[in-house]
Order: sequence, then structure tokens, then C-alpha cells
Amino acid sequence: MQSKKIEDTNLPQQGGDMAQIAMVLAKQQQDNMIVLNKDLLPSKGKFYPQDLRVKKLSTIDIKNLSTLTADTLDGTMNSIIAHNVKGINVNDILVGDKFWFVFYLRNLTYNDYPYNIKYKCDNCNKYSIYKMQQKDVLVNYLKDDFNPEFTMDNEDKIEISFPTIGTEVQCNQILKEPEKYTIDGVIDEQILNIACYINTINGSKVSLMKAYDYVCNLDALSFTNFGNYMAEIDFGVKPYIEIECECKNKITVPVSLSPEYFMPKITNPNK
Repeated sequence: MQSKKIEDTNLPQQGGDMAQIAMVLAKQQQDNMIVLNKDLLPSKGKFYPQDLRVKKLSTIDIKNLSTLTADTLDGTMNSIIAHNVKGINVNDILVGDKFWFVFYLRNLTYNDYPYNIKYKCDNCNKYSIYKMQQKDVLVNYLKDDFNPEFTMDNEDKIEISFPTIGTEVQCNQILKEPEKYTIDGVIDEQILNIACYINTINGSKVSLMKAYDYVCNLDALSFTNFGNYMAEIDFGVKPYIEIECECKNKITVPVSLSPEYFMPKITNPNK
């Protein structure tokens, strides 16, 4: 994808109408994007009423993705999505859709060029290579009959909302400086993650820390049933793929966001 020089565009050459120039630039940017079929998303796009547009990754995007570390993972992925998914603020994208976007943008960029995964079958002991493509990404989809209202065993009425990237950023900030949010300076990460799903309690909207305190003080039965329900309704990309060997045995193989995944060795047909 080549960048056009400013003089090669259809920008108005006279009058200096910035509104008109902005409209032309916006149109040119949209020409490099495609409308996403939201049904493909783990959330099935149910929380995005507007059209979402996506484009191929840039050279800088590829470089950043191919040098991911544990410390840069979230920030880099959020930045990549912000650059290449338009029609929505990145903070409003659901965490359950986040990894799917990264897989999709990579495969869009390389026209679904396969990624070679080496594996060993635990049945026939044969080593093989599987060519992974977008169709192989395993997705837990949001259930069509999802009900955002949940009644606790203690009779409290909870309205559920799924965490967004904005929620995730807030959680990371709390975990980084827990002393600012609690008296003893201790935050349980797993309980905080569960609290992210609580939007209202008995009709009253609550902050993340209010939801955290609420979950911490639940009785054992209410906590267990609520946690199990969250696990049941959650959606997103599975961290593995399933491969069927020639011997018909099915193997589960972990998928990692390795440098080779984002910079595959693509065979040049002209050589």
C-alpha cells in the first residue's frame, strides 16, 4: 500500500476551505479501509451500533508487534487497534474482542497467508507442520440469549456489562498503585477482574472499586455462583488451535504471538 504525495490528491487548490480539505482527506483514508462484518467478532458486534472500518497494518505496526514483550503487550495491542480500527474509540472496544482484532488485522495484512505451526502427534508420534489461517482461530462467541440481568443468591440484582479496553487500562492503573485505592494497599487481581463485569447493583451504577468491594464482601455461595456465571457467558479468542493429524487424532496446540507470526517468511513467486 503506497502513500500518496499531497500534490497527487484531489485536495482543493484554492480558497483554503479547511472543512472541505478535511472531508477530502477523510474520504481518502476511508478508501484504504473496508467495512468489517461485525458478526465475525466474538461479541458478534452486539455492542457496536456503528459501522467499524479496518485497514492493513503499517510497517511500524508490524515492527511493534514483532517485538512484543510482557511489558509492552497491552499498550502495543491497544495502539495497533486504535490505528487500524475506525468508527469507535479504542477504549470502547470490548476486551473479549481485543485479541481477535489482532489476529484478524494480521491476516488481513498478509491476505490470510498461513503461519506454519510445528507439532507432534501424541498418538502416532509423527512431527508435522500445520498451516494456520484465520479460519483456525477458535472463538467463544457471545450467546444469542445473553441476559445482562443476574440475581445473586443474596437476592441482589446485578446488571452485567462486559469490560472494555478502557476498563482494562483502569484495572492496570489500580494494580500498579493499589495504595491509592485501598487502606492496606492490597488488591486481588482476580476479584478485580470479576468486578469489571458489574455495571449496576440493585439499579444503582457503581464504580469499579465499589464493585470490587462488593465482590470482596459477598458470601461464599453468591461469589461462587456469580464467578461461574461470568465464566459461562464470557467470550473471546481461545489461546490454542485444534489440529487433526493424518491419523485422525486431534491435537491441541498453543498459539503464541511470536515475531514469526507477524513477519512470516513469504515465498516470492517471481524468484
